[in-house]
Formats: sequence, structure tokens, C-alpha cells
Amino acid sequence: MPFAWMVNAVWVAITAVVIVTLISRILKTKLPLGLIGSAILTIVLGQGLIIWSGNPDVPVLTTVQRNIWLAAAFFLALSTTLRAIKWLLLELLVYRRSVKIPPFLLDISEWFILLLVVLATVRLVFGVELTGLLVTSTVASAIIGLALQDTLGNLISGISLQIEAPFAVDDWVEIDGIEGIIVRQNWRTLTLLTREDHRVMLTNSTVAQSKIINYSRPTNRQIQTVYLTLSESYSPNLVKETLMASVQGLDDVKLHPRLRSHVVSMQDGCVTYGLSYWLDDYSDKIIARDKVLTRAWFNLHRVGIHIPDPTGNFKLHMIPQNAKQLAMHSRQEELFATMQSLEWLDVLNETQLKQLADHSAASTYTSGEQLVRQGDAGDSLFIIKEGAVSVYVQSEDGRSVFTNNLHAGDFFGEMSLLTGEARSASIRAEEETEVIIIDKEAFTNVLTQDPTILERFVTAIERRQKGNTQRLREDSARRRREMENGRDAFIRRIRRYLRVP
Repeated sequence: MPFAWMVNAVWVAITAVVIVTLISRILKTKLPLGLIGSAILTIVLGQGLIIWSGNPDVPVLTTVQRNIWLAAAFFLALSTTLRAIKWLLLELLVYRRSVKIPPFLLDISEWFILLLVVLATVRLVFGVELTGLLVTSTVASAIIGLALQDTLGNLISGISLQIEAPFAVDDWVEIDGIEGIIVRQNWRTLTLLTREDHRVMLTNSTVAQSKIINYSRPTNRQIQTVYLTLSESYSPNLVKETLMASVQGLDDVKLHPRLRSHVVSMQDGCVTYGLSYWLDDYSDKIIARDKVLTRAWFNLHRVGIHIPDPTGNFKLHMIPQNAKQLAMHSRQEELFATMQSLEWLDVLNETQLKQLADHSAASTYTSGEQLVRQGDAGDSLFIIKEGAVSVYVQSEDGRSVFTNNLHAGDFFGEMSLLTGEARSASIRAEEETEVIIIDKEAFTNVLTQDPTILERFVTAIERRQKGNTQRLREDSARRRREMENGRDAFIRRIRRYLRVP
């Protein structure tokens, strides 16, 4: 190989690095460390070649030393040029224009070209004949072929997967029964990161032969369905309405417009129901399912629907004949004890409190569940037995403004109960909250018998409404100040730029 060709190859590599560096500055991106290191070595060896070729004072190298230096300089120069071309293709086409060029195909091409260069360098620089290396015995060829069978299979499978592109890095997939997000794909293996934070490596040949489910294509939005098996004694319409109410109010979960809640099967005295909903991000699958099933459990229990034992085992209990009456009496006594401890009900005598307890019910809501929605009609009063709720009022611009927190012993819903007005605020459970719901007719009878409680209610209502109004005023004033401050800052910025006093 001529010496001038070697020097020109070095200069081509240096020129390529300079061009790539300028492009990286224009695109405001960083060069890979491998390309920088290869460029530095190329420049060092190239400078040595120039000094050695143009300076007569440098000692003459032996033929072997000369050939090694030339081969190393040429190999580094070509490697640097290939790295620069690869970086340009990835940066300008793959990353910038989303052109589908498999990265490891570029790696394979680079290795193949470098292998050819090594063989050519050995032949032209060192004068070694390659015929003996290329012509091998039949036994040696069979051994090498068998040894590389799996490797070549994975390589070919990886190339076919890259060309078909059934998935990409960061996609949620299920392959060979393993679910996870793709974190890496190379010429031999595919690496998945499971929900348990385990890294699972699958060979490309295994992936190519397996069923692939991609949960990120064509979009991250997927339909999920949860199944519940209940007794056939419950009305399917009641069950479906209750299940659909479980999803309503969840920000990240929306009901499917057609499937919604549906009957899946009926057998052995049980009915299996499906609840289908849209999931915007598949990575939140478990979190969303937990929210849906938790809401479903609370909603089902509130309407008296209980989930049967999945084992099908019979459980024998000695139940007295008046078990239902005893349970109801125990519940009413518990509600009566709670009401008796409330200060704002201390004007009621024992008979009046028992009357309220006999006509009231208890319900439990989970965290984040909405008890009351502003604008809805209502005719019941809620007393918080355990837990806490937040009160939100819709402002003039349509935003939901937090106004208050209510805890055990507080009440809400009195305006709808007493005047028939729509709910004036939205109430949301901040934690698992149990409330007592008092019947309108029973409470009206108590109020007509003792007007004193009405006066206390009016006082509490005025205090509550005053607090809500004050919160809304404070929120509006704060937003006005923010807008005014932002406007003043913007004007000051313009004046500084235009140098206007």
C-alpha cells in the first residue's frame, strides 16, 4: 500500500472529525466519547507520520516498525471515519427525522468493513498471503459452522426484528409470557425490565419464535378489563351500574364507550361481570386496576352486594333466628352512640336521637372518592363518623377551589336537605371515610318538634358559608395579584430592552 495513501486516509479522518464537530455545534449536541478518543489517537499517529516522512533528522525505522505504524494509522483513520459517518446517520436521520435505521445494523456494517480492512492491511502492508487462511478443511468448516449456529441465528433474527420493527426501546411488551419494558436491543439479545425491576434477557431467536404483544403500539392507550364473579341473586343491571360508578370520577381511567360493564358468563349459580376501561399509560396498569377494584369493593358493599368466597368451600355458622334483627339493633345502637357524642346535637333528647338513628344509614368511601358533586340534587345530610373529607367550590372561571377540610363530627349537605337546593360544593374523601346519612323525613320531624336545633343549624350554616366565601375571595385576589405582578414584570422587561425610562 503506498505511503501517500496512508497519509491521505489520516487526513480524511481528521477532516471528517472536523465536519462532525461543526455539525454537533450547530445541532447543539455532544459527540460520543468513543469518537473523540479515536479522533485524538488518529491525530497523534497522523502527526507522527508527517514528522517521520518530512524530517530527515528522525531515525530511519525498520521495515517491520514502518509497516506496523502505517497499519495502525490507517486502521485508526478508517475507524474514526466510520464512527463519524455512523454518528451522522444516527443524529441526522434516526434521532432528528425518525428514520428507522437499526443501530446495531450500523455496528455490524462497521465491523464488517473493519474486518475487510484488517485483511487488506495484512495482505498489502505485511505481504501475507490469505489463501491458506481462507481455504480450510471440511472438518474445520463443520466445527466452526456448528459453533456459530446459535450466534448466526440470533444475528439473523435480530436483523429481521429490526427490519420488521414490531417494537422499539421503551415499548411495553409481552414476549414469551414475560411482560416488561424494552430497555436494550442488540445483535444477539433483547433486554426487558419487568415491573418487579428484574432485567430479563431473551435471545433474538427466542423473540422471533414467540408471540409478541406490544402494549405501546399504535398508542399507549389500551383497553383493560377486570372481572368479578358475584352471586346470581343480584340484579345484573344493579351490578353493572354499581361497577360503572366505580370508574366515574377517576382522572386517569375512562369507561370504554361500548363495552363498559357487561355480563361475561353465567354458571354454577354465579355471574361473571367484566368492567372495561381505557388506560392512557400502560405503565400505570397495576395502579389503575387497584383504584378500580378498590372503588368497586366500596360501591358494591354500599348497595349490599358481597363478593363470594372464590374457593367454593362451605362454611357452617350457628346463626340465631333473629340474627338480622340483632345486627340491625347493634348498628342502630352504634349510630346512636356516635350521634350522642356530637355537640351540635346535644339539644336532642334520647328519643329524638334514637329516631334519627333508626332512619339513618352508614356508608364507607375510599380515598379520592367523591361523596357529593356540586350542582347535583340531594335530600340527605351527611355526618362524618370516621375519616376526613375536603370541600371544593367551583369558582367563576370554572376552577375547583379548595375551601375547607371536615373531620369526624362535622356535617355537610344541610342546605340540600332543608331547602331542596342543589349541592353547593363538591365533597371528596381524603382517606377511608365512614359517614352517617340521615333520612330527610326523620330529620324534618325532629326539627319541627324542637326549633332550637334549627337555630343552631342556621348558625353553623352561616359560619360555613362565610368561610367558603372568604376562601373564594382570597383565591380571586391572589390570582389578580399574580396577573398584575406578571404584567408589571413584563412591562419592566420591555422598558429595559428598549431603554425606555
